[in-house]
Amino acid sequence: MATVNKQRQVREIVRCGKDPKYFFNKYVKIQHPTRGLISFATFPFQDVCIDDFVNHRYNVILKSRQLGISTLTAAYAVWLAIFYKDKNILVIATKLSVAMNFIKKVKVALKHLPPWLVLPELSTNNKTAVEFTNGSTIKAIPTSDDAGRSEALTLLIVDEAAFVRNFDELWMGLYPTLSTGGRAIVLSTPNGVGGQYYDLYMRADAGESEFNPIKLPWHVHPERADEWFENECKNLTQQQIAQELLCDFAASGETFLLAEHIERIRQQVRNPMEKWGPEMGVWVWKYPLTDHKYIISADVARGDAGDYSAFHVIDTNESEIVAEYKGKIPPDQFAILLNEAGMRY
Repeated sequence: MATVNKQRQVREIVRCGKDPKYFFNKYVKIQHPTRGLISFATFPFQDVCIDDFVNHRYNVILKSRQLGISTLTAAYAVWLAIFYKDKNILVIATKLSVAMNFIKKVKVALKHLPPWLVLPELSTNNKTAVEFTNGSTIKAIPTSDDAGRSEALTLLIVDEAAFVRNFDELWMGLYPTLSTGGRAIVLSTPNGVGGQYYDLYMRADAGESEFNPIKLPWHVHPERADEWFENECKNLTQQQIAQELLCDFAASGETFLLAEHIERIRQQVRNPMEKWGPEMGVWVWKYPLTDHKYIISADVARGDAGDYSAFHVIDTNESEIVAEYKGKIPPDQFAILLNEAGMRY
């Protein structure tokens, strides 16, 4: 009988190591804010996220509040650390208390796993890190100028990236740590237009980067209906609704315009007719007409890769911009690009 049980345990270990969704739903416990300790029964939208974590090296998540995504990433970190050796997992949080809360979620999951399922033992166990005898580590730290710079990472998780102080500079230091094959999960609610997180998501959504975009507004949660949304909106401002529930970049920041005015303008936005040039940086809004006259207004960068070069092609007959470019290329290449635009118009 003992042999049968041992064989069953081995089969379960192998299955859990291959299938994180099975592992989460079968064995992981989480701390629910109102129901206490419960089994982690994942929702369909969470299952899709898990598949994306496995199938895509880089993921950027635009989410509403209270969808359990931080808990999901904590469970994913546990799965990666205990079933695979030498995994270096780093979590960047907005502040120390958030980092400690992430590790707390990791510890809750670990504490309630069957002992036979966790082959490596804990070698380090403190408020911001857990290390295993198989060489894997899960560490959570608050943001700082040199956070994670000296490490070669297996998985980087950036929680609430839109609110991380100096994330633009921080990302420039963190990205090279993934060069040896590391993966990244960058997640946040929106915090207005602009910044590194906004750029990461928008470029991913446009298919212009290696990042896989995941958008999770409030209604992806199967337990939330219109009545729930209406009740939540009663207690929130328009800006908070955009930020906490709707995943709306434009209306979530500190803007002079009202949210409804921004939405009306957004309805008039259209995609460019064509993109060409370096990194598809030239956006064409209208093609040239033989009986129209055009001028090009250009601004060349300093040439040190720290500034953008840009130009606009203006239709003098209609007084409108018909093409534009913004990008970081050397001045000599910018001159070639300007010549090409001039030839076309």
